[in-house]
Amino acid sequence: MLQVSGRESRIKHKALLMGTAPPTDSMPRSDLGCDPRQLPGDPFERMCSDPEILRARKRFFVAAGSVLGLAMLATFFQMTGMWSILGSKMAGEGGQLPVSSPDDAALSHEQSAPLKPSVPKPIAVVESIKKLSFRAASQRNQAMTANSEPQLALEKFLAAPTIEEKLAFVVNPKAVEQQMRDFYANHPVGVVDYQRIESEVKSGASFIEFRVVLKDGTKKFAAVVPSPDGPRVDWPSFVALGDLEWEQMRQDRPQKPTLMRVLAATSTHFTGYFRDAKNLRCVQLVPAGNPTAPPVYGYVPSGTDLDKDLDYWLRSSGGKLAPLTVKLCYSPMAMENDQVWITELVVPGWVTIASSSSK
Repeated sequence: MLQVSGRESRIKHKALLMGTAPPTDSMPRSDLGCDPRQLPGDPFERMCSDPEILRARKRFFVAAGSVLGLAMLATFFQMTGMWSILGSKMAGEGGQLPVSSPDDAALSHEQSAPLKPSVPKPIAVVESIKKLSFRAASQRNQAMTANSEPQLALEKFLAAPTIEEKLAFVVNPKAVEQQMRDFYANHPVGVVDYQRIESEVKSGASFIEFRVVLKDGTKKFAAVVPSPDGPRVDWPSFVALGDLEWEQMRQDRPQKPTLMRVLAATSTHFTGYFRDAKNLRCVQLVPAGNPTAPPVYGYVPSGTDLDKDLDYWLRSSGGKLAPLTVKLCYSPMAMENDQVWITELVVPGWVTIASSSSK
């Protein structure tokens, strides 16, 4: 008698392993009490005839057949598109309103039959994506078209060889003509050779900012301002014009406020008459047209509105030199030619002309 006990159910299963004739007292016995005998037949076949094993085998085949049938059914639904229809029906039974066309809604007032839910079409998603893509591309094309005319005006200005030809592409030519002639009397005039032009539109600005990359790799600022005659180049900011040349300012030491276009950065150069670091802000200044020129240090009393404005724009530069248009003057008490008072922040940047005053 073979007994097998289940681990969880503790149910004992028995399999009878015996011959055709029952044992008798006349059978020889060993010293241990019974002489083992080889039973006829195959032991594996006798185990397979166990009723419990037969029932487990039957349950296994039923479960395997059910899984195979469900897999085949799911494959059929997937190939025929029945899943979407079943999903719509289940959504309607769950309390969600079925999607219907205006014609179906009109028919619902005339007929009492329930409306058939409409099956969503995947192609509608594709069409909406295409519309979004076309709209974004259209917006980019409009932006490129808006920038093409200002850039064309800048290209014509750069290609003009003489002052007279350049005047045709600058804003407010009557006001800057004499300044241009004075400037080009000491600087070469002619065609500006460049590699490429980079544009950047700043939000809230009344002009389009360009970077002209010259042949040697340096970048030159150029602003194109709208005018009644069309887009025109702001020439003073292009040449970083100031009331005086940088070296002339250092030598003449003007004690009246002088407008200068500079690149600024925070500094700690507190010496001589401007050694009071607790009550002063120090700003290192270099000319916008020549950042390698000897610097001049500008000072502002701490806590003033000018000090707060300078602090804001210096922080906004992100660690780079901040373009500023300021007014400077020398103190009669200071003997150094590289220390000045900053009396006014004209504008952040170098464009001082407003589009409303362009003529």
